[in-house]
Amino acid sequence: MAHAAQHQAPAAAPKLVYRIGDVSHAVGLSKTEIYRRIKAGTFPKGTKISPQVSIWNPDEVRDWAKKQFVPSDVP
Repeated sequence: MAHAAQHQAPAAAPKLVYRIGDVSHAVGLSKTEIYRRIKAGTFPKGTKISPQVSIWNPDEVRDWAKKQFVPSDVP
């Protein structure tokens, strides 16, 4: 009895940089809300690589998100 070989797709490599869509997905905020918070100084600004494109360090985005969602002391 022959067994069919099981093939698993390799795990996706982590992204080295995030674009705005990635940031929005990672933190659960709309692009508009992210830009509002950047303007208010309450969200990491990212790095502009062209007049219309900014990139973010994924670690900075995750660190920001962790600080926003601190567990409450409510039982």
